[in-house]
Amino acid sequence: MIESRKLKIATEEETRKEVRKVQLCLLTKLDEVCRKNGLMYYLAFGTCLGALRHKGFIPWDDDIDVLMPYADSRKLIELQKQFGEKIFVQCKETDPDFRSIAMRLRNEDTTCIEADEADLKTHKGIYIDIYPYYECPNNKIIRTINILKSNFLKILVNNRPPMNHGEIAKKISKCILALYSGERRLKKIAKLEKQIASVKGTEILDYYGQDITLFTAISYPKEWFGKPQKLEFEGRFFNGATEPEKYMRKRYGEYMKFPPPEDRVVHHTYVKIDPFKSYIEYER
Repeated sequence: MIESRKLKIATEEETRKEVRKVQLCLLTKLDEVCRKNGLMYYLAFGTCLGALRHKGFIPWDDDIDVLMPYADSRKLIELQKQFGEKIFVQCKETDPDFRSIAMRLRNEDTTCIEADEADLKTHKGIYIDIYPYYECPNNKIIRTINILKSNFLKILVNNRPPMNHGEIAKKISKCILALYSGERRLKKIAKLEKQIASVKGTEILDYYGQDITLFTAISYPKEWFGKPQKLEFEGRFFNGATEPEKYMRKRYGEYMKFPPPEDRVVHHTYVKIDPFKSYIEYER
């Protein structure tokens, strides 16, 4: 029984290593395409933290995140051919059932099916996340309105009530989706996205994850995301923010301090993850 348990742990660890290899290859390809086409990106969130604190993946982390200026991220769609046949540029425009305002690069020869997307007809290879960022209004009232617009936009793009944000969020989402369906929903999405992307200001923000609530969002001075500083990540060097330490301090506080053991956990729920086999074979 003990030997069986050890074998299972070794298999899980080996799978994680292989998944990380795939993710690192995706990041390397993104770096190559961005350098070739004069596009900007920056290691973000836990990936930037991992680069500064561990020079690679946070030991218990399981993904790679990057930030890109909104306009640059849109250009990736046109550059699909430069990524080759095995890498898919995923966004709501290229994959209609993909329900996010963010983007992903996916390896088509692998499988990564998460619980909240298992029923969707989307590309489901192992991925890295690309989060477009936007300039935000200097006026606090207008900024709050834009934050509300971004939440409205996410509900419309998701096109179903959120699973993990409580009953109130679920009820609000149902009301919004009842008012906006079909062509009306698509037109509203385009209008909101254009409004959010056209804002000018001295700070930037992203509308994702822990950076945002219903009425507030963390913002960062634009100059922190100017000329990239090269950061080591898994023995290679990638673009970090111009001021990565300031970015991490504002995002996480004492970022070099390890969290308590109970918080050192994976935040994704996988139905199936396989770095050796395409999701297409599982869905036949």
